[in-house]
Amino acid sequence: MSESMSGTTKISKSLLTNVLSVYFVLTLVVTCVQVMGEYFDTKSQLVQELQNQQSTFSNSVARSLWEYNNPQIEAIAEGLINIPAIAGIVIRDEGGDVIVKLGLTENVNTYNLAADVEDYVIEEHNGLFGYYSSIIFEFAGTSNRVGDVTLFSTRDIALERIRFSLYFIFGNAIIKSTFLIVLFTLAFSRMLNRPMEMLTQQIRNFRLDDLEHSRINLKSHRQAEFTMLEQAYNQLLDSIEDYQDDLKRTQQQLLKANRQLDDQNAMLEQEVARKTSSLSQVLTDLERRKNELEQRQEKLEREIRQRKIIEEDLREANQQLQSSVTASERLQDQLLEAEKLAALGRLVGGITHDVGTPLGIGITAASVLGEKLEAMRTALENRELTEAQLREFLAAGGESVGLLESNLQRASELLGSFKQVAVDQTSDAVREINVKNYIESVLQALRPRFKNTPHKFSLDCPEDFNVRCNAGALAQIITNLILNSLIHAFEDDQEGHLELSLSRRGDVLTLHYQDDGKGLTESQQEQLFTPFYTTRRERGGSGLGTHIIHSLVAQTFKGKISIKSAPQEGLAYTIELPIQFIDR
Repeated sequence: MSESMSGTTKISKSLLTNVLSVYFVLTLVVTCVQVMGEYFDTKSQLVQELQNQQSTFSNSVARSLWEYNNPQIEAIAEGLINIPAIAGIVIRDEGGDVIVKLGLTENVNTYNLAADVEDYVIEEHNGLFGYYSSIIFEFAGTSNRVGDVTLFSTRDIALERIRFSLYFIFGNAIIKSTFLIVLFTLAFSRMLNRPMEMLTQQIRNFRLDDLEHSRINLKSHRQAEFTMLEQAYNQLLDSIEDYQDDLKRTQQQLLKANRQLDDQNAMLEQEVARKTSSLSQVLTDLERRKNELEQRQEKLEREIRQRKIIEEDLREANQQLQSSVTASERLQDQLLEAEKLAALGRLVGGITHDVGTPLGIGITAASVLGEKLEAMRTALENRELTEAQLREFLAAGGESVGLLESNLQRASELLGSFKQVAVDQTSDAVREINVKNYIESVLQALRPRFKNTPHKFSLDCPEDFNVRCNAGALAQIITNLILNSLIHAFEDDQEGHLELSLSRRGDVLTLHYQDDGKGLTESQQEQLFTPFYTTRRERGGSGLGTHIIHSLVAQTFKGKISIKSAPQEGLAYTIELPIQFIDR
């Protein structure tokens, strides 16, 4: 293998190593977090089981302690120690003396529990954790503390319960890592090694005497970098071809000059022989050459004037082109602003329908209450009002007031969430928000778009993410992500799942958004962020949604956005936003 190909292999290996190293670290961290989560969840379940078991046998133990029936207490303890979740049990009387102690236990006195403590969860120590509870016996209408019981469980029991979950977690991480290694290896081989080998092979076929067939043509690999290299190399061949043409013309001129020199030598010999006649001929030739030089100088001056005229025309054309580009950019900004307002208009239609429903119910309840009031007034004036009618009116009035309060509160919440989202989407103001609450208000405004669809949306965001940012830009990003999925990802009768999860790494807020729709081909992925490109124009797609997302991420937040998709495998976005977190 040549040195150039060795260099290419090192580049691909270095890129693959760096990418996979970051992925392995992230996978290790996520796996550890999942394992710890499973362990602590299982511990909580075990403590709950200990509490349930204590509640089950509490009355029997209380009566046995009250009656000093130690054999019965020992029998109960032996039955409990056989339960898989219980590794040890300690039962004491009201004086703190141990009556029964079975299995793996610790000294209860070390916890320094006061006599009025009814229950206490014992944290893990030396692999043991458990639940302490006082034993109360009800006698003659009074509650008497007759002792306490402590149930213990172990770390081994918790690990045994989550053993299969651990197998699944580690197996899932290994399978995903293996798939990623194969995927990146094939991608680097296809997009870097193969084009470089083809490029090297075509460069080796270079022949100075056949420049046309020495050109590079990488039709099957149209990456931008290789396309630039191909163009630069072919331009170099064009320059060499021009130099060869110039060299041939120069050689022809040199041959012509040599022939002229030979003629002049012959003429000089004749002039020497002829003397006076030759001198006259030389003067004539000099005059002729002077005229030729003057003609050439005049021709050069005309060419210079023509080039100046052409240069001026090019300058004017360039200015016109620059003006066209500026107008195009201004038009594009106007179209993007129009798209934002159109999205806001679609939200207005949906929120109007949702607000209309509770208001209609409220109006109906008010009308019913009015009719009841009128009937009560008539009965009172005619002295026909009975206690039953009054009670019926009070019941109906309470129900109507409840309907009015609940539905007006619902309408107020809808209008409040929509008002904040609408203000943010038409403003570039920077303000402090709680990320989860703000996203939920955006979803509240988008809820009418989900009402008549079978799609489901899930949000995973910590409660304590408080940030200071351009809230309108964040709302625009989330709105366009969801609307893009609703328009493009699913067929009319398909049930879709949309997921949004947020995490923090330092001062970077990472959004992971994905749907399980029909996905994108490679050619569609390349044009995903191109303005006006859409696959569902007949369903209202403008081709600006993803372009707005890319512009907001890259320009407003100075962040990064990447996608991952394949046909019938959905579309996933990873968005990293540098943002100011407010730690409280």
